[in-house]
Amino acid sequence: LYKHYLSQFHIDPNKKIDELSKGMKMKYCIALALSHQAELLILDEPTSGLDPVARDELLEVFQTLVEEGEVSILFSTHITSDLEKCSDYITFIQNGKLVVSTTKDDLIDQYRVVSGSKNNLDEVKEHLISYKMNSLGFTGLIKTATIPYKSSLNYAQPTLDDIMIYYAKSEV
Repeated sequence: LYKHYLSQFHIDPNKKIDELSKGMKMKYCIALALSHQAELLILDEPTSGLDPVARDELLEVFQTLVEEGEVSILFSTHITSDLEKCSDYITFIQNGKLVVSTTKDDLIDQYRVVSGSKNNLDEVKEHLISYKMNSLGFTGLIKTATIPYKSSLNYAQPTLDDIMIYYAKSEV
C-alpha cells in the first residue's frame, strides 16, 4: 500500500525526505498515513507555503481520497480559496469562539455583501455584522435573514474571505 501511494503521488522512493519539495513532503506524509489505512487525516495548514500548482495538485489528492469514501479529512487553514475548492463543511472559529459550523453552501447562503451610498448606511447599519467605508459609500456583511428591502442597496453572494474579513472587523 505504501508503494502504491508513492507511485500514485509520483514520489521517487530513492529520494531522502529532505530532498523533496514542500509539496512532495506533504504528499509523502499523506502516503505514509494512508499506508497505515488511516480513516481520518487531521492536517494543520497543509497547503501553506506551496506554489499554486502544488497546492492545486494536493487539493485534488484530498478530493479524490474523500470521494472514494474511505478517508475523511479535517484541516485548518487560513487559505479560504482552498476551502472553497474542496470543503463540504466549514467550522469558523474566531478568537476561540465558534461563529458557525455548517455546510459550505449553507454558510455562504446565510450571508450577503451589501453596498450602497453613504446616505443608505443608516437604513441598514443596525443589521450589518460590520462594514467598510469607501469613496462610493459603504460595503458590509449582513445575514441573509435580516436583509431589509431597500431598492437602492446592492446585494451579492460573499466569498469565504468576505465572511472572515467582516467578522474580524466586528465585535463578536
